[in-house]
Amino acid sequence: MSKFRKYAGYVIMFVLMSMLIISFGLWGIGDMLRLGGSSREVAHVGGTHVPVYGWVGGTSVSIDEVRDRFNRQLEQIQQQTGQRPEPEQALRFGLHLRALEDVLQRAIIDYAAQQYGLTVGVNEVQAVIARNPAFAGPTGSFDANKYRGLLQQARISEASYVADVRREIASSQLFGTVRTEGLGPASLRDEIFRMEGEKRVAETVYIPDAIVVDVPKPSAEQLNAYFDANKNKFQIPEYRAFSYVLLSVDDVMGQVAVTPEQVKQEYDARQGEFGSPEKRDVDQAMADSEDKAKKIIETAKDGKSLEDAAKDVLGAAGGVIKLGSVQKKDLPAGPLSDGVFAAPEGIAPQPIKSPLGWHVVRINKIEPGKLTPFDEVKGRLETELKNQLAPDLLIKLVTDFDRSLSKTQSMVASAQEFSLKVRTIENVDARGQDPSGKQVVSGPASSELVQAAFATREGSESQLLETPKGEYFVVRTDRVTPSRTPALADVEAKVVEAWQNEERRKRADAKVKEALDKANSGGDLGAIAKELGLELRTAKAVTRYEADTGNYLTQPATLELFKLPVGKASSVRSAEGSVIVRPKEIQAADLAKDKATVERFGKQLDGMIGNDLVAQLLAALRAKYGVSVDEQAFMAAFQPQNQQ
Repeated sequence: MSKFRKYAGYVIMFVLMSMLIISFGLWGIGDMLRLGGSSREVAHVGGTHVPVYGWVGGTSVSIDEVRDRFNRQLEQIQQQTGQRPEPEQALRFGLHLRALEDVLQRAIIDYAAQQYGLTVGVNEVQAVIARNPAFAGPTGSFDANKYRGLLQQARISEASYVADVRREIASSQLFGTVRTEGLGPASLRDEIFRMEGEKRVAETVYIPDAIVVDVPKPSAEQLNAYFDANKNKFQIPEYRAFSYVLLSVDDVMGQVAVTPEQVKQEYDARQGEFGSPEKRDVDQAMADSEDKAKKIIETAKDGKSLEDAAKDVLGAAGGVIKLGSVQKKDLPAGPLSDGVFAAPEGIAPQPIKSPLGWHVVRINKIEPGKLTPFDEVKGRLETELKNQLAPDLLIKLVTDFDRSLSKTQSMVASAQEFSLKVRTIENVDARGQDPSGKQVVSGPASSELVQAAFATREGSESQLLETPKGEYFVVRTDRVTPSRTPALADVEAKVVEAWQNEERRKRADAKVKEALDKANSGGDLGAIAKELGLELRTAKAVTRYEADTGNYLTQPATLELFKLPVGKASSVRSAEGSVIVRPKEIQAADLAKDKATVERFGKQLDGMIGNDLVAQLLAALRAKYGVSVDEQAFMAAFQPQNQQ
């Protein structure tokens, strides 16, 4: 049932919320692509287009909106996987198309809300924001400072956030007519539950192709016929020989000079990384005047606890608040944090005044901060500083080398001028492999080097190119050996091997068919397996979406298993053999026993149907209002930088 639940988990409000930008973590952290014209329109919902004049009415979608959504997708992938996709990779996966679709759906919702007269008042928006637990302060109520701080941290303007909240409320009104309860008929729920919950126990026999050991060599006629019919399998690919110069930070690292003073300055600036700050266990009593605060201190000096002193002066129990173990940054900056972290252990001799009132503090325990000595981290800091400075030196070297290339028109001459090494690769195919199949081109920029060599004419040099990892290179294609169809004599051994493998497979398939015929005619599958020198296995009970590969029950074999009645066998082909599979036992889902699960399953089904209704409503609104996309502007906006 896991596969069904995977899809059933999406409820209507999740669909709506995914269209809104409420989660701070999804906001992008910078432009990944170069765009021309920050306010250029890329799509329009509704309205009428008037030639020359432009659009009248409707809702406009700008390039910036789509770009922001694209960047948020990259950020989300990075949060989930730990790696941020390169822009070109993201484009290949179609994330820019998904970003456009997401923004269009938001625009359709906005326009529909406008057309249906759905208005959201300021008070309603404020109430929703105030109820958001993310903005709650220490007392649990709305904290305006925390609200603005989180918006600033996420780089979201207050106006933009308010607009998103307003859209969320309007969406709830727009789709509020869709009620998920009871959408799925009980009969449909039960039928799907039975299908998803059913389990089967399989008997399996794996028949490998290698069971056939008596494959003869082909006759001359068979070999010639096979070669003529399969010449494309033995095509010799194009090979190229090329030379290149590769520039990376390693080429300039030895030139990077870092002084001891710079390393020490870096240490001083980053001391927070090399230790833990001081902590103090603090209690406090609050008074509304300096006199009362001093009276509490004086009473405590006479031998009373802070709790009793506060009760005597303030006239109420529970006047002492335990702040617990805090760092200086945990307290409001200014007199309070400075006073608390300047006081000795015990009750501070003087009260501390802050905007909140007068504080009498008791320091229960002081945990001194720890700092890693400079000598223990200076090597690491020196390396990090060199890594920071090396790219600048690399760019200077690359700039000078490129200037020299323009002047000399010779990669070799320019390499000699800067004492750079020219490397040579002999005869590799488009995968970087030599004729024996050995990977020859490997290491930094290997795929980019081969790609450039196969894109450059024989005897010519490429431009100075850059890899996604910040390496720079230029390639000269020295020799091209075109692809060709070999004579049979040149590849006879490979052709013989291929013919024998195919013949072995045919004979193995014949044995599988013979075994199936016997099994389905009432034969004992275990005895049939024993005749072949194989074993009959019993797999664990599985649903239609599970497998038991240890007992030869692969996912394709499971799918075949659920097509068969008990006692009937079938086979599934794999790369190097076949699996015979036969149902031994069918374990039906028990609706009465799993009543609670069935009910939850029904709610998930209701949610799926509700999601489908929302999707149909969105599609209907899209068709009703019309959506126009400027494909040229859209594709130009998402063109990688190195192609602009």
